[in-house]
Amino acid sequence: MQIVILFKKKGLLRHLSAVETSNTILRILNRAGLDMEFSEGFHPLPKVSFLDSTPTGMVDLALYVSVKVKSLPNGGIAEVKDKIKQNLPYGLEIHRIFQSEVNLNKMVNEYEYIAFFKKEPDFSKSFTKHSGKTFIPRELMKSLEVSLKKNMFVVKYTVDRSNIFNPYLLEETYLAIRTKALVNDEDVSNILEGQ
Repeated sequence: MQIVILFKKKGLLRHLSAVETSNTILRILNRAGLDMEFSEGFHPLPKVSFLDSTPTGMVDLALYVSVKVKSLPNGGIAEVKDKIKQNLPYGLEIHRIFQSEVNLNKMVNEYEYIAFFKKEPDFSKSFTKHSGKTFIPRELMKSLEVSLKKNMFVVKYTVDRSNIFNPYLLEETYLAIRTKALVNDEDVSNILEGQ
């Protein structure tokens, strides 16, 4: 049996790296006493998978974690949610839990982001990723919307999963937020809820 947990990583916890975030969540799941399934071999690990990580410093409102469990407690999903809530550090919230056998890593094909800039960003300029690859953000962004609110440029866009880039590579990025994981423009939460 599998449960999919939607966490929201905000505040100071947004500064955790991908490894630190996954270690924190694994500790929370252990402390909550979930009856998790483990891999076999000399060093068994819980069967837990995460969607793509976000860059350090990014708020993540679409932090989906799939957990294989042997069984649920008598109180079901509600009891699991309560036990996890009791062990959460400030800045990490549990939003929803779904019971689903779906492999999110095979389903999700794009993400939605909102980024705040101090001055109007130039998305036609070439940037270099940490891997050394160069890219032009405008060529990767879909459904781009730019607006000015209280002296900040607010940019909402989606990116295919294969073309993810770190918005903090762009000049004058004040804050970046991953808001949704999508399957062909539909929010994953809506799909999981419908099952």
